Amino acid sequence: MTAVTALLERIMTAWSRITPAVLLVRLVTFVLTAVALTMAIPSFLFSVKFLGVAFLGALLVALAPGSRIVTLTLLGAYALWGAAWMGRIGEISPVELVAFGSLAYLAHSSATLAALIPYDAVVSPEVLSRWYLRALGVVAASAVISLTLIVGVWAVGETDGTAIASLVGLAAAVALVVVGVRLARRRSA
Repeated sequence: MTAVTALLERIMTAWSRITPAVLLVRLVTFVLTAVALTMAIPSFLFSVKFLGVAFLGALLVALAPGSRIVTLTLLGAYALWGAAWMGRIGEISPVELVAFGSLAYLAHSSATLAALIPYDAVVSPEVLSRWYLRALGVVAASAVISLTLIVGVWAVGETDGTAIASLVGLAAAVALVVVGVRLARRRSA
């Protein structure tokens, strides 16, 4: 019983010291994760029970943003989303594809910020706005590139273009990692 009492005391102490900025970041993390998880639920499984599971997963991500729960929850979202479109890949609209990817990225980015900020830290609004504007910039650039590739491949090849756009996007991601590693090595040398 002492361990439970100690845990409750730690929770109450943390709750009394939490700052508004941290609450805001955790709330944004919860909302973005909940929307991404809701979007991942296949239409044939969409029910109150699965919505409850999605909200529980989002709550766990918001409460423990620096843990493996974030990775497992978002991997579950990707798996659900992939299962939802299995065999119906031609029915995915490019906007749905980009929206889900963007929401998942924003949820992960917000969870990263929530993990970096101690619960009792005083955070400047400029820090939060810069973080989220940078994340929105990444999402906007990715959306423009993805939609351009999907529509371009569709116009040229008369296919939906999602597979080719995914491969080009993967190649671009690998190229960005290579460039980042080279820049990091150059700075350290």
